[in-house]
Amino acid sequence: MGSSGRRPWILALAICAILGARPGDGNTNMDIQSMRMETRVTSRFARTLITTEVQNPSNSSQEAIFDIELPKTAFITNFIMTVDNVTTVGTVKEKAEAKRTYQKAVSRGQSAGLVQSTGRKMEHFKISVNVGALAKATFRLTYEELLKRQLGNYELYLRVKPRGLVENFQIDVEILEPQGISFLNAVGTFISNELTDIVQINRTETKAHIEFKPTMSQQRTCPTCMETLLDGDLMIKYDVKRENSAGRLQVINGYFVHYFAPPSLQRIPKNVVFVIDRSGSMYGNKIKQTYEAFLKILEDVPKEDYFAILKFDDKVEKWKNQLVQAVPGNIKKAKAFVSQITARGGTDINKALLTAAKMLTNATFNNQLPEVSASIIIFLSDGEPTSGTTNHDKIIDNVKRSLEGRASLYCLGFGNDVDYNFLEKLALQNGGLARRIYEDSDSALQLQGFYNEVAYPMLLNVHLQYLDNSVDYLTQNNFKHYYQGSEIIVSGFIANNNLEILTAEVTAQGVSEPFSVKLETNINEEEKVEKEQHYIFGDFIERLWAYLTIEQLLTRQISLEGEEKQNVTEKALNLSLKYNFVTSLTSLVVTRSEEEEANEHLVATKPKENDKDEDENDYIPASAAKVSIPNTDSHYYVDYGLAYEPDFLPTINLILNEPEELATAQPTLISASTEDDCEVFHVLLKQPKAFKQICIQVSQAYAVYITLIHDATSGVTLNGRLAGDRSFGTFGLLNAKLGLKVEIGKDKVAVTRGSDLTAYNWNSSFELDGFLKKDGEKITVTIKDGVGFTVFRVDQSFRLSLLVEDRHSPTNHTSGVIGQLLNNKTSFHANSFAAGDQIFPLRSHTDCDFTPYGAEDRGSCLFISIKTNDLISAESYIVSDIFTVP
Repeated sequence: MGSSGRRPWILALAICAILGARPGDGNTNMDIQSMRMETRVTSRFARTLITTEVQNPSNSSQEAIFDIELPKTAFITNFIMTVDNVTTVGTVKEKAEAKRTYQKAVSRGQSAGLVQSTGRKMEHFKISVNVGALAKATFRLTYEELLKRQLGNYELYLRVKPRGLVENFQIDVEILEPQGISFLNAVGTFISNELTDIVQINRTETKAHIEFKPTMSQQRTCPTCMETLLDGDLMIKYDVKRENSAGRLQVINGYFVHYFAPPSLQRIPKNVVFVIDRSGSMYGNKIKQTYEAFLKILEDVPKEDYFAILKFDDKVEKWKNQLVQAVPGNIKKAKAFVSQITARGGTDINKALLTAAKMLTNATFNNQLPEVSASIIIFLSDGEPTSGTTNHDKIIDNVKRSLEGRASLYCLGFGNDVDYNFLEKLALQNGGLARRIYEDSDSALQLQGFYNEVAYPMLLNVHLQYLDNSVDYLTQNNFKHYYQGSEIIVSGFIANNNLEILTAEVTAQGVSEPFSVKLETNINEEEKVEKEQHYIFGDFIERLWAYLTIEQLLTRQISLEGEEKQNVTEKALNLSLKYNFVTSLTSLVVTRSEEEEANEHLVATKPKENDKDEDENDYIPASAAKVSIPNTDSHYYVDYGLAYEPDFLPTINLILNEPEELATAQPTLISASTEDDCEVFHVLLKQPKAFKQICIQVSQAYAVYITLIHDATSGVTLNGRLAGDRSFGTFGLLNAKLGLKVEIGKDKVAVTRGSDLTAYNWNSSFELDGFLKKDGEKITVTIKDGVGFTVFRVDQSFRLSLLVEDRHSPTNHTSGVIGQLLNNKTSFHANSFAAGDQIFPLRSHTDCDFTPYGAEDRGSCLFISIKTNDLISAESYIVSDIFTVP
């Protein structure tokens, strides 16, 4: 492969096993008796079993932690745990059902301690369990994944980190590739010269066996040390032989899989428009790494290609008015243009992408591009649209109408704050895909790596079909591009039991002529050969089909709406349950037998790429909070709807007062709390419609951003960022019509208008356009006539007072955790609060302190608990950052 000049394609399969303990007495730790990682790969489909055995050497109980990293693209299929001779087996259930099982366990006082979180390429599967004195524990985790070819090879990436010496440590990988293995190697970042010979590789034409089995002495950092050398990565790279241009068909038990990656094709020229975000949020390392990456990318653009460069903030600047050929002179000038990029201004994504689409359309209609060529847009941004058209759905619709399928759009989201949901839907609606670029020291390399994946198109409009109506339940079989170093995989079920020959036909457009090949496979002979390879696992094609189908259904649902989205989701859920896959729709529930006194329910869920990453060293117990209604015997359990459960619940208190209808009554607080009486963060709401006061519990985790008020008519939005002490640490206030952004923090207030930023301390006073007035530690905001709110800073914490006066109230366009309470669909009654079709009972409390809001005395209170998504709209108000408009 090296002589051909092809770049290696990589897909990572990662395993990280970490065992430790939280001692019950002194500093005693668990003895890790054995750790074994077994991966079996047959025709790209991998099944991994990780088994760890530990023993508690102490005379008292200890907590053992089982911590595994697995690829984001993998699906967990099973988990078995044996502790103190009691075996616990995992079952995959629909996520809502799993949550109900989990909460039922918690309501009985039973424990829960399994969480899952995301990293750059990996996900954590982590559990801590109590192990009795001198007892043993064994953990077995199984997961499966289809390896996808990237840049010319497959890669098994095993992160080895046992955190201590292991008496019996072994990595064992078996690979079966009937096409034949063209190359294979294994390297480890932790493997010194002394350990090189320990990695044993045995390989035949179609099989390979890799074994790594260091002794205790070989694991030590020095002959007398207790620290381990096993801390790093073991990487196994391989590729298969490709002699048939039509690929290879495999059949077993009625299911088939078709691998297509033809060799020796001539490259097709591409037309690429690079669209680079240079808005103010790109300032610093982001913009520096961006132009470093694009300087290298420009060096690698083949001279047959045509390209253009746009940089944008709230304006769009073209390098040239049309696409130009990538000859050396143009590349040199383009580099100079890219090197001058500086960060400034807002973010007009809509205008930038429509400009790129128009350039490609004009070039095509004016016959300025090669007749056979691939057109793509590579779009890089780190933020939200803040200028021009800002509505996500409108932008997606505009771009789709403008491109009309003539080009593919690839969206690169730079950093963790980017709205990945938006970029993913934008890309999928336009024949491309989205990729997150992590803000790190290697960001430039990440950008270059993605470009290399799409740099060399080899075929256009690839269609794989199977003749004589012989197959059913076919996975995706039409592809806009086939790129060098990749592989197309199609799977399905043979519907005709009498079929003897399965015939596949592949058609596409090559650079100089149409591409067309046929492939015939004798079903009986193929099944006989495959069944002889049973030492891997015999049902792999059916499970490969299920894996690929679920993956594609979950991708499709992102860009669908309504009933069609619901149908696709239901299909993916049913398959996930049938094949016991933990996907984004299912959870793994581990339940000890009902006869056991120490009954436990453990839940693992699979996060999505757009979920907030958790620090890999953080451990958040998955505990549902018990919420008690003060002065009553009532309680209930919170249903979060997140991939992980917080061990605290921030709260918001809303206090509503009706002076006219209850002139002699004291203000009434309706409150709920996980512990005492909702003392941390309060909202006072005065509204003529309401004669009660209400406390909302915000059932979300640390560092989540929540929309509190959004008034579509005035363009005013108030968001809050939850801090770790059940309060809001920061507010973000926006006025779209005035072009204002105000960040309200505990130490300062920062006002941004356009590119101008002014910071004020809390002792200062100022006014802004009749919209905001700051007077010492009080900020008053007017949404519109008769409607406004005041933020008080009291002892480094916030109080929020929302005022609705003169019987003016927002319309049904007002939303947000607080804003929805002002909606015309809410009503307050003597013993209840009604929102839409939901009724919430009110309960009494005798003593509430309203003095932080300027009230003179204390008063009687009523309590209620309302989840974030309970009220009118039944939607979540979680947003991506402090200035996101819902």
